[in-house]
Amino acid sequence: MSVLTGWPATDEDGFGPEDVVRITGVSPETFGRVQGYLALLAQWRERINLIGPGEGRHLWRRHVLDSLQLLEYISEGDKSVADLGSGAGFPGLILACAMAEKPGASVTLVEKSPRKSEFLRAVGKELGLPVSVLTIRLEDYPGTQFDVVTARALAPLPKLLGFASDWLKPSGKALLMKGRDTAAELAEAQEAWDFELSTLDSLSSPEGRVLKVSSLRSRRA
Repeated sequence: MSVLTGWPATDEDGFGPEDVVRITGVSPETFGRVQGYLALLAQWRERINLIGPGEGRHLWRRHVLDSLQLLEYISEGDKSVADLGSGAGFPGLILACAMAEKPGASVTLVEKSPRKSEFLRAVGKELGLPVSVLTIRLEDYPGTQFDVVTARALAPLPKLLGFASDWLKPSGKALLMKGRDTAAELAEAQEAWDFELSTLDSLSSPEGRVLKVSSLRSRRA
């Protein structure tokens, strides 16, 4: 695999692109788009604050694998994804790189920062990804609902479920990327919300969890 300009060839522990492909099984076409995105990220981070200066040491495991692992929980019938608080594009743009191969699929990136939104749009256009970008606050919900909602390190779970409930179809699911210690957040969330929950081990970190939430409804309705 070609070396990306602007990034180390592997993480500091030796984990690299070949490991990502081996674990996730993504196609060469998908991984080519991922590499294109990372190349653009390297260029743009010189101009705007998209990713911390030390994150290149953990790029492949902490960011790329962490994002691609969500594909396992997105079914063939899931055509629309909303990524809340997209930031630099993890996981939203990475998922769009893969979902470009699914006919009719689309990924909506929700980001309040105009400058980060400009970057997200530029990547989508340059790589021909099936993305749209909404430069709004999550509270300013536009009325469209989605099959899947994703969020990564965005907010405490009770608040996050409040956002997800607006954006998610009644039959949809939320894939929420959290740390290991979610017990207190879950207890608080269950006071306000009814939902079905699967807690899934992260492929990228023993400290990480993916919370798969479905049948979400408010107890206060």
